[in-house]
Amino acid sequence: MKESTRNQLYKIDRTVRKVLNIVTVLFFVLLITAAFNTPWKQTLVYAFFSVGAAWALLIICRLCLSPFVKSEEEEELEEKVEYVLKNKYPETLRAAQDYSPLCNLTPEQEERVKKLLRDLPSNPNKSDYVYMSYIANYLTALKELGKANLNNVYALQQWIEQETGKRTPDFGHFNEALTNTTDSKVAKAREKIERILQ
Repeated sequence: MKESTRNQLYKIDRTVRKVLNIVTVLFFVLLITAAFNTPWKQTLVYAFFSVGAAWALLIICRLCLSPFVKSEEEEELEEKVEYVLKNKYPETLRAAQDYSPLCNLTPEQEERVKKLLRDLPSNPNKSDYVYMSYIANYLTALKELGKANLNNVYALQQWIEQETGKRTPDFGHFNEALTNTTDSKVAKAREKIERILQ
């Protein structure tokens, strides 16, 4: 799945979640008020069933989206893992900061490659994030040219953030994007890299 599609689904899921929370409160308020014998009881009963139908549709929508987006629990777990890595294992973080996947390049060529990666477009939906499909194609092209070693994916993710000044998606999506490259786009990236290395 493309990163832009995943981001769109994530936005839809989070919007549906917010609306669902509001509708749930409204649903229970109407349930309580419809139980009382008031002049508006019939209207409240109709409103209750209408809101109930909307509530059911929102739940179905969230269930349909759940295979494609992270749950709140997964996001919390990722944040906790990142917190532990930063605070409990700073040497791991330092090692990642000293890491560079680039190899077999002169210092001048290395700077050109870094500038190329920095100049790639940002994610169209989140301007402070890298556009992973571009980054993945260029990293794969560098690997094919023997100019990068992509084995340490965790350190690679940190390096990309450090060099581009932009954020990357969570580790799972980052790792998945690295393997979902397109041969034609990798070939174009390789041509561009070869030109700047001359």
